Amino acid sequence: EIRCNCVLNMADMVDRETGGYEAEFLIPVPEEYECPICQLAFRDPVQIEDCGHRFCQSCLQELKRRQGSPCLCPLDRKPISSSKIFVDKAAKRAVLSLGVKCANWKRKCDWTGDLIYVEEHMKNCAYEDVHCTNVECNELMPRRTLQYHLVSKCRWRVVSCQFCSEMYTYKDSKIHMKVCKRIPLECVNKCGTKEIPREEMSFHLTECPLAIHPCPYQDIGCVFKGKRDILEDHSKTAVHTHLSLALLKIRENESRSTCTNGVFIWKISNYKQQYEQAVASPEDLAIFSPPFYSCQYGYKLRLKAYLQGRDRGKSTHLSLYIIIMKGDYDALLEWPFKQKITFYLIDQGEQKAHRTHQLSPNRSLPNIKVVFNRPTMKENLGIGNPCFVPHEMLESGDFIKDDAIFIKAVVEPSKATT
Repeated sequence: EIRCNCVLNMADMVDRETGGYEAEFLIPVPEEYECPICQLAFRDPVQIEDCGHRFCQSCLQELKRRQGSPCLCPLDRKPISSSKIFVDKAAKRAVLSLGVKCANWKRKCDWTGDLIYVEEHMKNCAYEDVHCTNVECNELMPRRTLQYHLVSKCRWRVVSCQFCSEMYTYKDSKIHMKVCKRIPLECVNKCGTKEIPREEMSFHLTECPLAIHPCPYQDIGCVFKGKRDILEDHSKTAVHTHLSLALLKIRENESRSTCTNGVFIWKISNYKQQYEQAVASPEDLAIFSPPFYSCQYGYKLRLKAYLQGRDRGKSTHLSLYIIIMKGDYDALLEWPFKQKITFYLIDQGEQKAHRTHQLSPNRSLPNIKVVFNRPTMKENLGIGNPCFVPHEMLESGDFIKDDAIFIKAVVEPSKATT
């Protein structure tokens, strides 16, 4: 009983990383191959020459660390001399030849073999838990399901688009399908034509028999719409109407070209159609506002928008820029341009939660000279915000009404000289 109590107390002292094998043996481990300290099958057994008692090497080292000097044999309480300890190779061979089950036997792995082969088996055991090999995925699963996971389940697996062959991670599938240029779509006019690649939709709409086209003179205010054959008749019978609208437009543009209070509002009509054209375009497609002056004798400017986004805002944002143009009064103005400009995307709902961005000319900005210096050519390079408004915000709010959006530019008063 004294021996038993001593052994149990010593077992409690053993660190988890020390001790013998905790394998599932096919037959009970013979007592002669069981460590008295950890009560497990010997791992790297050593023997004390004086008394002949054997222990796991790590168990004996832990015992010596805890007891200090002198270290006593836990069985006979006799001092242990370090020079009298030797590796028991015979006991080690005997233990490693004992038959064991796989550590995953409860998971139905039916492998059995000598203890010496367990480590090698575990490297290939179909029931051993392993991590997904995709870097971003940390999911743990039995090895036998890993291949299925990699091919069919992992959100981080790389897949190829069946329409355009572009490679992307599976988790981004919905995002890709929203912009895939080759995904087949049905004609939006329900003409019966299907399987139209997205990038060819705009071309199809120009020939679609059910397409409702705006009057060629819509830019000057004609609101008539109809099929192609009806439009031809309209163009012939509405000549005087179109001339009147053209005159009104000329007068309107003349009044708008000068912003006496530093405020310019740009209406972008047919937003949906222009956005779809931008998505389908293989290049970054920009639209431009009419030129305007910051004040009566001020700087000549115009806005530039990428409805599908550009640079960091590509496919996710509306990008907006301001361009300084060569104007009639440049010789009277102070250069470089120093006025602050504030962009607004007008909220057309009751909340009036306008989206804003302020641009302050800064000498440290890149390409400062070709942006804010006096233009030597028709216009300078533009500058602005590639991430002006997220598409999700634009489409979910009240920014789009009657298929149109309004963008306002407010220019800080300039200091013109005469």
